[in-house]
Amino acid sequence: MNEKRKEVIEKLLNKIRNGDIVVNGKLLPERQLAEAIGESRPVLREGLIALEAMGVLDIRERQGIYFSSREENEAKMMLQKVRGWPADVLSRVMEVRQIIEPLATGLAAARRNDKDLMKMRECLEHMKELAGQTSEEAAKTGAYYNTAFHTVIVESADNAYLSRIYEGVYAVIEDGLSLMRINTSPRASGGRELAYQEHVRLYKLIEAKDSAGAELFAEEHLLHSINAMVELGQIVPTSNLIEQKFVGRARLL
Repeated sequence: MNEKRKEVIEKLLNKIRNGDIVVNGKLLPERQLAEAIGESRPVLREGLIALEAMGVLDIRERQGIYFSSREENEAKMMLQKVRGWPADVLSRVMEVRQIIEPLATGLAAARRNDKDLMKMRECLEHMKELAGQTSEEAAKTGAYYNTAFHTVIVESADNAYLSRIYEGVYAVIEDGLSLMRINTSPRASGGRELAYQEHVRLYKLIEAKDSAGAELFAEEHLLHSINAMVELGQIVPTSNLIEQKFVGRARLL
């Protein structure tokens, strides 16, 4: 997260804490917010998107900017906690994905059942339908099913503690993927069409109970997303742990 975005988030936190920009459980319209914090609307929007990715705000098209929490006081407590979060949240979340997902995918290949496979196929059907579409809404919906697919994989590993850990990251993953897909050509590395094909391959490896193959390809699949995000400036290059051999099979070579 760049310094300007951090500054905007800090301004929003202060205004929210003081009650200056909150009316009936939601934030003022963007134009008034920009005036209140003394920033342009494009710069404000970056800060709002970051807070939405953190699960704090819910930006609803043509409806307004709401707290994700039902209770305003609870939402304000969540906002205070954001101060202690890493500045580059998405970068850190992608690091966690590299630690969890390849091993979880290999474990899922060994432990999956027919119900797990059915859930994966349902996600794939939606992803296939959306893969060739280029609208922003298609990117957001595709990101949802992308995240759902990986969540099913982790759940298929049949370890409740692992699933609980993963719950803490998938909301940020979905928003980050959505932004990445919007700005990436569908056929490019990290794009929707290639991502769909890679998910199909992951499914087939899991279906075949090929644990080693599933783990290795999960790493390759993650690298494509990481490289696309680095290129777009969404995450820092040093968050590519696989390439640096901190995690993954390559570290053993």
